[in-house]
Amino acid sequence: MKRYKYQALVTPRSADDGDTLTAEASQRVVVRAVNIETHRSQLFRALLDSDGGTTPFRPGSSQVLVTLRLLGDDVCDCLEVGSHFALWRGADIGDGVITRRLYV
Repeated sequence: MKRYKYQALVTPRSADDGDTLTAEASQRVVVRAVNIETHRSQLFRALLDSDGGTTPFRPGSSQVLVTLRLLGDDVCDCLEVGSHFALWRGADIGDGVITRRLYV
């Protein structure tokens, strides 16, 4: 499996079960993205870090700059600069867009 690292802008939103993004240093999430060629949704496990760590995640707040670290062989088939994705943890907890790829 290959490692990928992206910078993204994320807009947090509240989940029905109360699960939301937190201001923790790192947290595990699932990234749901659409394959560029097949238009099928794919899920990837990810580690999300808030850049700077000073801006807390709040449902409905403005966008927050984050770093996403993902593992997978077909991540680049779904995520490139400008790609939209959803953050999921039992329910959608945020929406985002890739701003740049960071090389590991």
